[in-house]
Amino acid sequence: KPGFEQPVNKGIYDKTVEFFSELMQMLHPFMPFVTEEIYHQLKERTEDLMIKQFETPGSVNTANINQAGLLKDVITSLRDLRVKNNIKPKEAIKLHIVTSETGTYQSISDILMKQANIKEVAYVNDAVAGTISMVVGTDKFFIETENAIDNSAQIAAMKKELEYLKGFLVSIDKKLSNEKFVANAKPEVLALEQKKKADAEAKIKVIEESL
Repeated sequence: KPGFEQPVNKGIYDKTVEFFSELMQMLHPFMPFVTEEIYHQLKERTEDLMIKQFETPGSVNTANINQAGLLKDVITSLRDLRVKNNIKPKEAIKLHIVTSETGTYQSISDILMKQANIKEVAYVNDAVAGTISMVVGTDKFFIETENAIDNSAQIAAMKKELEYLKGFLVSIDKKLSNEKFVANAKPEVLALEQKKKADAEAKIKVIEESL
């Protein structure tokens, strides 16, 4: 987004036109006349949309998809934490992260800082005193603000989640210890249940360390 009364960067403008052109092509079978008109209004062209062929899809960049998913989860959790702890959106925070994937967070830090109003990101090895914490996956986050924080509600929420996860883990263990279930279940079903168990155990460990 350009600054106030500043021109749009040509590269960004061209990419935007390209993006909307692709949208018009996808919508064309359902809205042929409207999309054809918009397609030609976006840019001067000689070919019609109705005869334009879809490009052959390239390979999927799973790393980018995973980063986008992580970014969404962290931003959503931070905004939820602000609401629960009465931290105003306009109040900038300092974020401390305990993670084994520092490089991943460094690659998305610019977007994360802008979307969650973070003034500084630090990578630490242990809990930070005087902060409120949250867990995303197996990563721990400690939020520091200029004002004093009452984290009693947040601790209560973490204890409630911990209780739920322990109950969930018991149900998974019962299922995996059932010989009839193990004998009849498909390999992919067993693998999924084992993954659920591993994920629950990892999250329980992270929450217990945060309390």
